[in-house]
Amino acid sequence: MAFFLKTLFRKSRLGKYSYKKETGFVPMKEIRSVLIILDGTDPDCPGYEAKAAGFFRSRGVEVSSVFIDLRKYRKDTPVYVSGVNVLLRRHVNWFGMPKLKKKGDLFLKETDLLVNLRDSDDFTGDFISKSAKARFKIGTCAYQGNPFDLIITGKEEPADLPENDCENIAGKHIQERIDIMCKFLNQIV
Repeated sequence: MAFFLKTLFRKSRLGKYSYKKETGFVPMKEIRSVLIILDGTDPDCPGYEAKAAGFFRSRGVEVSSVFIDLRKYRKDTPVYVSGVNVLLRRHVNWFGMPKLKKKGDLFLKETDLLVNLRDSDDFTGDFISKSAKARFKIGTCAYQGNPFDLIITGKEEPADLPENDCENIAGKHIQERIDIMCKFLNQIV
């Protein structure tokens, strides 16, 4: 019963908050703002954020980053990122939707580009990706109903991965994917 209720509430909230405008490729010269979503549980996430943000800032693009860390914290739980741009377990409700009054300003403002570097198809990341008001959306994980215009999987991913196989590729080749994304964006005219 609880799973049924979660599914019902999730579908309802996605229906209400999903970005309804059509998205598509945007040339690099037209990108003025970018939202980068990262996995706050990855020890290397600050480095990934610095590399991706550095690429965009060097081209005069305003960068916003959101780190998602939904772990249960204990005394020995390592913390890799902190600050106002971190979405923690206490910032989401019982079915995984971010509390918009507290954290909605992180991802609901208009932006030209959304880059989701999380290898996860969990509801929280999916909700942010679908509700973000971005003209062009890039992701690294293919899953049923994803909102991305472009999915970057890297060079060494097998071509025959099942459609919902985000867990098997989680955390692999993020640096490589950032490099591929940067090369691609430089080539869009």
